Amino acid sequence: MLQRFQDRVGTAGLIVAIVALVAALGGGAYAASNALSGKQKKEVEKIAKKYAGKPGAPGAAGSQGPAGPAGAKGDAGAKGEKGDKGEKGDTGTPGTNGKSVEAAEIPTSDSAHCEGQGGAFYEVEEAGEGTEICNGSPWTVGSLPPGKTEMGAWAVGPAEAAESQYVPLSFSVPLSEGSTLEMFFVNSAGHEETGGTDEGPAVNCLGTAANPKAPAGTLCIYESSKFEAHFEGVTGASRAGRFLLFSLEGAASQARGAWAVTAPTS
Repeated sequence: MLQRFQDRVGTAGLIVAIVALVAALGGGAYAASNALSGKQKKEVEKIAKKYAGKPGAPGAAGSQGPAGPAGAKGDAGAKGEKGDKGEKGDTGTPGTNGKSVEAAEIPTSDSAHCEGQGGAFYEVEEAGEGTEICNGSPWTVGSLPPGKTEMGAWAVGPAEAAESQYVPLSFSVPLSEGSTLEMFFVNSAGHEETGGTDEGPAVNCLGTAANPKAPAGTLCIYESSKFEAHFEGVTGASRAGRFLLFSLEGAASQARGAWAVTAPTS
């Protein structure tokens, strides 16, 4: 094959071609390529390709380089322009008209209301319910209105020796003439007593000495504390109040509490 190539390019051309081939195989383009004709160059390239080495295997990947420094913080952007004013909202729906308060006179001739003292009945328009306001203050004029409640406090003792003592319960606003009351005593344990007998947990008077309550037509007497003092009963019925009777065992005997009375409704 080399003889055929020599016959085609000549001895001088062969030498030049071999030099160019060596240069090409070594990785250089080399200037000798300028000494060959176009046909000779093609022959040389053909031979170079035939004898050229194959590419080597890829080298191992290099380790990752260190992270670059953080970039500088950019300057704040310019403030945007103020937006256009929004459109005006729709007008709201008108609200419902309020209710008026109506007043009706209660004449003094009406004994069924305000006990003949007169007054006024106030009612919210079309509500069907109202409030009765009678003439005069109930604390200074007339009697306790039906179903209304008043309350107070009581205490008994000490004593010089064993003895009985009365405790007055005065009604600031007197009851109506002829009013009758049921009366119950609730001891500090929350049990009702009758003449010194414990009747068990209270069922008629459900308040306490701290918050005395009474049903209509009832006087409820609540005991908050006691020492060597015993409730004996209630006496002295009057529009203005009642008396409690206690028996005391000695000088240190004492008892205290509160009461509530609610006027009868009929």
